[in-house]
Amino acid sequence: MEDWNEPQLVLAVHRASSLTGAAKALDIDHSTAFRRLNALEARLGVRLFERLPGGAYQATPAGERMDGRRGRAHGR
Repeated sequence: MEDWNEPQLVLAVHRASSLTGAAKALDIDHSTAFRRLNALEARLGVRLFERLPGGAYQATPAGERMDGRRGRAHGR
């Protein structure tokens, strides 16, 4: 069963382009967001975001696909 926090986290990271911004938007600790994203990527066996210098996160093709599906489900 999917955890509904996962799609929210992916959307938030994609929109904010940073884990810090996503954590703030979701009102969770940065460490919680970091742990959840790493666990999701490990479970899926694919990297959803590239970690760039300065703390920026850029969606990989897999991250783009996941965000696109979640965005439609949330009326984006």
